[in-house]
Amino acid sequence: MLSDRGVNLTYMQAWRAKEKALEVLRGHPTDSYSCLPSYLYILEKTYPGSVVKLQKTEDDCFLYAFVALSMSIKGWEHCRPVLVVDGTFLKSAYRGIMLTTSTMDAIGSILPLAYAVVDLENDTSWKWFFVQFKQAYDKKPNMCVVSDQNESILKATSTVYTGMPHYA
Repeated sequence: MLSDRGVNLTYMQAWRAKEKALEVLRGHPTDSYSCLPSYLYILEKTYPGSVVKLQKTEDDCFLYAFVALSMSIKGWEHCRPVLVVDGTFLKSAYRGIMLTTSTMDAIGSILPLAYAVVDLENDTSWKWFFVQFKQAYDKKPNMCVVSDQNESILKATSTVYTGMPHYA
């Protein structure tokens, strides 16, 4: 800034200015969460047959969101009965966890099946995810789950899909 504009800024002033500019460009994260029901509604209308769920707390705050697009649901019929499941941290003002499941199609390409955004990666959120997944995809013969050794995934799959093998 000193060489380009002749303004001398401290690191903290530059950092705050950058954060403010990003907020002007992207909006505040609170605004994004308030738009989520509209976004999910548009997804359902744009892709008929998709399964979209939003769960809120008793005081109307975001808790979970689940999305399985109709193209993935139709593609699942032609895929191997192997679910690859994982969760990853979201780096935003509100944190959270993104849960995903995918599979491999007949030619070896990865097909994303469903994703969810949840508050924590725990037994409750994984069980909720698999309940939504089962409603969208049901169960295939010889279906199995592959994941890391997360105990919550193991508990949720054994509860929702009794008898289904789980591999790490």
